[in-house]
Amino acid sequence: MAISAHTKLTAVIGNPIGHSLSPLLHNEIFVREDVDAVMLAFQNPSIAELVQAIRALPIHLTAITLPHKESVIPLLDEVDKKALEIGSVNTIINTGGKLKGFNTDVVGIAVALKDTALKGKSVLIFGAGGAARAVAYHMKECGAKIHSYDRTFKKAQILCEKFGGTALALDALGGTQFDVIVNASPVGLHPNDGDTPVPKEMIRKGGLVFDLVYNPLETRLMREAVERGAQAISGLTMLVEQALEQERLWLGREIGNAPYYVLLERELNKQHK
Repeated sequence: MAISAHTKLTAVIGNPIGHSLSPLLHNEIFVREDVDAVMLAFQNPSIAELVQAIRALPIHLTAITLPHKESVIPLLDEVDKKALEIGSVNTIINTGGKLKGFNTDVVGIAVALKDTALKGKSVLIFGAGGAARAVAYHMKECGAKIHSYDRTFKKAQILCEKFGGTALALDALGGTQFDVIVNASPVGLHPNDGDTPVPKEMIRKGGLVFDLVYNPLETRLMREAVERGAQAISGLTMLVEQALEQERLWLGREIGNAPYYVLLERELNKQHK
């Protein structure tokens, strides 16, 4: 699709942003759905400056990644009720200069875990930022027992105060058995492929590991989960499903099925040859 003066600008914002596959994914959606739009990536440590750009350019749809999902909230004109309950915004829709925030991460999480019975299960959420809040919201809705660990213990405490659960210090991690471990931090993200958020001894045979990191396609955490006899779910499912929900919100219609997973898997394999 040719870019013209009529092409609408959309964006993914964060810091860093170089790892993001959102432009590839959304631009493919635009082609397949015949939408005259383009997505670009913008990196800036200042969320205030990024929001100014969204208003000024204007940027019609904005996807937000770390570390801005929480700090963007007071800069918006309106925030969807569910996003307020989560305390995290990963999507901004710009309608005539009015910016409204949404959270579609929780949709992607729900799809990724749709075949997992969570009621009464013991869940460890590693990290306590914006993505972790969406995970905790979903776990609370499903009746799971939430445990939170973050390098900053106070952040884990705040997450548990909001959603219920137990904040764990580092020395308490080894003494607890978890049915589900969710990595909602950037640990293991390319180029730090060799890092993992938890020692493999913590992964229970027959348990489940959900790694929100999707680059690389198979993280060390996922690989060690399989070695330990646990199920491993990639963050790629969450990425695709939350992006489709972003487009539904912006375009106001359903998005057709297409081989988006194949496209992203091919790109990730190419990057890691």
